[in-house]
Amino acid sequence: MKEISSLSNSIVKEITKLHSKKYRLENILLEGKKSLEEAINSKQTIKYILSSNKDICEKYSNYDVYFVSDAIMKKVSTTDSPASVVAVIKKPSYSIDLFKKYKKIVLLDGIKDAGNLGTIIRACSAFSVEGILLYNDTVDEFSPKTIRSAAGNIFKLPILKIDDKELLKLKKTHKFLACVVNSNKYLDKYKHPEFLVVMFGSEAEGLCKKLLNLSDDFVTIKMSNNVESLNLALSSAIVLYELQK
Repeated sequence: MKEISSLSNSIVKEITKLHSKKYRLENILLEGKKSLEEAINSKQTIKYILSSNKDICEKYSNYDVYFVSDAIMKKVSTTDSPASVVAVIKKPSYSIDLFKKYKKIVLLDGIKDAGNLGTIIRACSAFSVEGILLYNDTVDEFSPKTIRSAAGNIFKLPILKIDDKELLKLKKTHKFLACVVNSNKYLDKYKHPEFLVVMFGSEAEGLCKKLLNLSDDFVTIKMSNNVESLNLALSSAIVLYELQK
C-alpha cells in the first residue's frame, strides 16, 4: 500500500489547488464515498484516491490509492469535517451534438449559488432530464459545494457550458420554454413538445433578454396569492415533476 506522509507532497499540493475553480480545467476533486462510487459506476477516469482509512484503501486497491494521515485529509478537504475518502478524476467533457438527440433538457442562466445548482442537478436526475446546459455566468458545476449538493447525481447526466452559437444550433431541433414569474399561462395547462429545453434564470435576475426572445412559450407555477415566489431549486423541481406527468 502506497503512503503519503508529508503535507508538502506534490499530490497533496495538486489536490489542494483543485479547491479553486481556476485549477479545475482538466481534473476535479471528489469528497466522500458516494461521489467516488458514482464516478466509478459512470466509468469516469480516476487519477488518485486518498484515505486515512486502511480498509477504504484496500477496497480501492485496483486504483492509484494512497494511505494518508488525518492531517493530510484535513488539508485536501474543503469542509471542516473531512470525508473518509477523496479522489481526483479527469473532468468530464461533452459536446452540444450529444444534446441534439435529447428530448428533455434543462438550461440554467446565471445561477450563482452552488447549493442551488447541485439541488437542481439532483431534481433533473430524479425527473427524467437527459442533459443540463449552463449559460452566462453560472457557477461551476464541479465546485465541491455543487457536487455535495447534487448528492451522488453529478455524473448521471451530462452538463455543458453553452455559448450563443451552440444555443442557436439547439434552437433548430428543440422548442424553448421560459419559466417565469409573470406569465398568464400556468404550468399545469402546458402541453410540452417532444423535444424541449426548459429554461430557468437566477432568483435575482430571472432569464436574460436573449433567452426570453428565443423562447417559444412561457409558463408560471400557479400559487396562492399570498406567496410572492419560490426558491429556484424548489421551483425547478415542481416544473420538472409536472413535465414528467
